[in-house]
Amino acid sequence: MRPPPDPPELPEAARPQDGVFIGTALLFAAFTRPPRPWHFGIRSTPFWPTVGWTVLAFATVLGVEIGLIALLGIGDGDVDELQGLSPVAAIAISLVVVLLAPVAEEIFFRAFFYRALRTRMRVPLAATITGCVFASVHFQYYVEPALLLIIAAFGIAQCLLYERTGSLFAVIATHAGFNTFASLATAAVPALAIGGLVILGCVLVPRRVGAAPSPMPA
Repeated sequence: MRPPPDPPELPEAARPQDGVFIGTALLFAAFTRPPRPWHFGIRSTPFWPTVGWTVLAFATVLGVEIGLIALLGIGDGDVDELQGLSPVAAIAISLVVVLLAPVAEEIFFRAFFYRALRTRMRVPLAATITGCVFASVHFQYYVEPALLLIIAAFGIAQCLLYERTGSLFAVIATHAGFNTFASLATAAVPALAIGGLVILGCVLVPRRVGAAPSPMPA
């Protein structure tokens, strides 16, 4: 019998990177003035319009991903190896992929990086640059160039969603849903459980935060 594969290195590699994303965003934001929560999109927004735009963004990106994967014949990569994960490893990976990565990456790429570009650029250029940089930091995890194109498209769509809603919770929910779907083949139960909790938090927390100005420039 072949021994089960070693747990992947993703959790160990992602924790420092996620911390760097959040720390960098907070540090540079503090250079100009002390950041407030709404500067990052941590605020309450109209519920149903935000839900509608979030669902539309998720469905669009998911449809593009499935279509491109089918069109380009992209393989499953390391899915077979990851299917032998222990329950502890599956939970650890799900926490990183479905919880930590969406929170850290959206704070940095949408609430900080994209917002900084938007003070000097129009939406299409700022979103495209952010999407390309977003894809480049995932290069170490993917060898298929087409997958990086999908990630870049996802990053651009996230910028447009953040622009439209001005809500950090909307882009975190979409990111968590996207990563949950991507994790179904390797850790379905913990991914669905954690993803559901993240999305529920993105619904409930804004109600406690309260209304505030939009983080996007006029």
